[in-house]
Amino acid sequence: MSKKMTLSIDPDLHKQLEQRFQDDEHGLNQFIIDAIKNQLKASSPSPEKEDNLESYLQKGSSGSRTYGVKGQGW
Repeated sequence: MSKKMTLSIDPDLHKQLEQRFQDDEHGLNQFIIDAIKNQLKASSPSPEKEDNLESYLQKGSSGSRTYGVKGQGW
């Protein structure tokens, strides 16, 4: 289910969008939705990176007291 949202944008940006999409309201809506999705994807932390860090920390032998192992030491 989609929800409506109203945006206030810069007049220059509005002019560019108007020139690009003219009367294609569906194309404009899809462009805005895709741009927001891409921006959110780019700014959110990657779960893959978190998994890699977690698995890296778990690889170390427990009780190891070697200085610098997994960022821990005396």
